[in-house]
Amino acid sequence: MPAVRDIFWEHKRRDRARRIAFELSVRGELYGVERVARLLTSAGLQTIQPKSFKPRTTDSRHTLGDSPNLISDANDQTQRDELWVADITDVPLDDESFAYLALIMDRCSRKIIGWELAVVNLKRKLSEQRRS
Repeated sequence: MPAVRDIFWEHKRRDRARRIAFELSVRGELYGVERVARLLTSAGLQTIQPKSFKPRTTDSRHTLGDSPNLISDANDQTQRDELWVADITDVPLDDESFAYLALIMDRCSRKIIGWELAVVNLKRKLSEQRRS
């Protein structure tokens, strides 16, 4: 039982019986999943479910008011490099990673002036948070 409790707290209450049983088998102690579940229940140890990570790029709940739309009156752009617009978005790639795509576009020619793509591995970020 001490090994089960140690693993439970070592993994910050996030691992359930199946993972704890696997960890015990790696350490050379053979416990079945059902037995580990019973030991956790009898000790009153309950796992917690962390909130899934969702990147947020906008804080819509601020109290600063809305910014004025400076380009709504700029409908008739006739010269290049007079007005650039930019946008950033997140693109989910798979279950473990996503990418941020940032674009800068010339409003007159509608050509992309510059862009940047940054891939973020969610599993790696979570494991870094787990260590700290």
